[in-house]
Amino acid sequence: MVQAFVGAGGKTSLIRKLASKYRLEGKKVFVTTTTHMFVEEDTVLSDDAEEIIRILEEKGYVHAGIPEGRKIKALSEDTYRKVCEKAEIVLVEADGSKHMPIKFPNEKEPVIPENADEIIIVCSLHALGQKAADVSHRLELVKECLQIADDAIICPEHIQKLVQKGYVEPLKEKYPDKNIVIEPNHDGSLYQRAVA
Repeated sequence: MVQAFVGAGGKTSLIRKLASKYRLEGKKVFVTTTTHMFVEEDTVLSDDAEEIIRILEEKGYVHAGIPEGRKIKALSEDTYRKVCEKAEIVLVEADGSKHMPIKFPNEKEPVIPENADEIIIVCSLHALGQKAADVSHRLELVKECLQIADDAIICPEHIQKLVQKGYVEPLKEKYPDKNIVIEPNHDGSLYQRAVA
């Protein structure tokens, strides 16, 4: 199964959590990106399919990408395809948000791999009660979608509209055969859990 993670405010954390869960189930897990992702302690900085597959076979888990500064970028299509063939679960970070809890994607985002079975839209509720300018990636696009100013306070309806207009509607149109799931990320408070 290939899961692509899009949206803002918790994609990498959710990928880590799911990778741990799948590994405990004894599944071979491959983590990578179609955009950019921060390098972690165990990241394989290589586009060599044989090396990545060897580590996947040895450890049952591999996080890989081509190095680019403190981040990794997407593997070549050939390497990605070869590693996918050997993995049981593939977790792909397919969108960027510069550590901001909300965003509206531009025309090139997100970057969904063709073999994705499921698209998981992460929406962070940590933006609630904050000024739009302080919590938005692609602020101008967020303001245009919501018809708000920089100092507008983000409320649940704003997040719902960003997810619906920025992700759900365009993804359903472009990928009608893929399962689309919304995954709210909250702080555990009663308010945010109720909104989720």
